[in-house]
Amino acid sequence: MGLFADSAQAQVPTINIQETCRAAAGVMVLMSGTTSQSDVDLCLESENTSRQQMITDQSTFEPSDRAGCIHPNVYLPSYVEWLTCFEMKKFVRQARQQGQAMKDLTNLDGSVTLPALLSLGIRIRNY
Repeated sequence: MGLFADSAQAQVPTINIQETCRAAAGVMVLMSGTTSQSDVDLCLESENTSRQQMITDQSTFEPSDRAGCIHPNVYLPSYVEWLTCFEMKKFVRQARQQGQAMKDLTNLDGSVTLPALLSLGIRIRNY
């Protein structure tokens, strides 16, 4: 078990979430005129939770998901964004395997409406 956990953890790059969260808090200043340490703390908590979830669920993702979702050298990389990307790819793959046509999820304007995250077993904490 320890070896598997270490292997999964090694597959998730370590990024500077402090920088990402400070920048995100800076955006809050632009949007609302204020920011606080609690904005940074909430961001850090979300990033750490998402990283841990990526490590836990690593075996449920395809290698192509990793290549398509994880980009540690882009401006402000984020575990939250990467996990969201993994979950979306996983959902589309499962829908196709179950014979669900993507046309059932496609809106008239070409956008796609995915089911509520809770229906996929993803819990989002309300802040």
